[in-house]
Amino acid sequence: MATMTSLEFQNKIPGPSPAPIFGWLPFLLRFGRHPLAALENLRKQYGDLIRLGINNYSAVIVFDPEYNRQILRDPSSFYSYDLDLVPVPFPKDSAIRHITNGLPLMNGPRHDDHRAALLPYFHKKFISRYYDVSVEVTERKIASWKTGAELDIRAEMEQLAIWLGTAPVLGLDPKAEGEAIGRQLERTMKLLLNPASLLFPYDIPGLPFHALLKTAEEMERLTRQVIDRKKEAGLTGSDILSVMIQMYEEDPQRMDMNELVGHTGVMFRGGYNPNGMALYWTILMLSQHPEALKKLTDELHDAGGNVPPIETLDKLPYLEAVIKEGMRLFPAGTWTGRLAMRDFELDSHSLPRGTWVVMSPYITQRIPEIHAILSRSALLYRCLAIDAAIEDCIGDSNAAFFIHA
Repeated sequence: MATMTSLEFQNKIPGPSPAPIFGWLPFLLRFGRHPLAALENLRKQYGDLIRLGINNYSAVIVFDPEYNRQILRDPSSFYSYDLDLVPVPFPKDSAIRHITNGLPLMNGPRHDDHRAALLPYFHKKFISRYYDVSVEVTERKIASWKTGAELDIRAEMEQLAIWLGTAPVLGLDPKAEGEAIGRQLERTMKLLLNPASLLFPYDIPGLPFHALLKTAEEMERLTRQVIDRKKEAGLTGSDILSVMIQMYEEDPQRMDMNELVGHTGVMFRGGYNPNGMALYWTILMLSQHPEALKKLTDELHDAGGNVPPIETLDKLPYLEAVIKEGMRLFPAGTWTGRLAMRDFELDSHSLPRGTWVVMSPYITQRIPEIHAILSRSALLYRCLAIDAAIEDCIGDSNAAFFIHA
């Protein structure tokens, strides 16, 4: 396929133009502060396939679910944005590189090998052994709430999700190790997603980029501490961290220490952050729709009360529908991106290797036309924007199990 010139790329696909004098800086600042509002405005103006050309980087934003499937189902051609691919000079062999060296941000054969080795430990049969622990942790959280007291449900659900994710991922105490690494992860991710950190990547005290590098160093220290603590407690093989440590000790060439550090933090956050958000939004929506709440509680009551037997979890269709509708409206990942490693086509448009492709599950799953089609075809709760990603998500069974439980 012939490579498209910059001019052809700009002329064929609609999109905004840089501002006089300031170029793309105003757009980047708007996107950094309010990414969803910026993306929604772009779709209203230009449609489902939008061109951006920021400096020497070509980019397209796509909202059509078919475009999303094409990109997400071809990981060998469209890479996740690991730090080597983003135009920011992160220091070599630094803590920020180590802690982001996890499976979702890896590419190529090494990603495929690690994923294949770890996939069995994310299977439903492996995760379901934690059902009783999950019930106990949840009941402990509920018991801490006082009648008549005001609660920050978002914070409560995030904490609960951290507790729920600690046992299967780390195999350690939720409050001692789980909360410490979880809180530090959130501080690090907040700085990493701060546009000022990436727009002004200078290691100067007082700048967000400097704070990011220092926070990442603390994150790496805590993660290595958790790994050492797990070795002291014993590698039982009943949690994912034990399995990864065993892989590292058996063959450090296959998984090195930096990858072990990255997998530990990224997988742990992947085990609690989406679940906490899903719990929070689902509870909020149920509180605003009492008829749906009653229907759900009736289904749970018929299945065995507040704690249905584990074998009934797959037989609760309304619970399944409620969870999926919450995830459709409020997906954990509001936007994501991939880098094209080859020339490709989207809707008959030829695009060059090196193009960034930006997608937004949040916006795509709220497109009225798609929602109407799904309603008529009795597939209301299917998440079109990210179904391809879910099929490839190693933690899908993990997330689904803990949200249901």
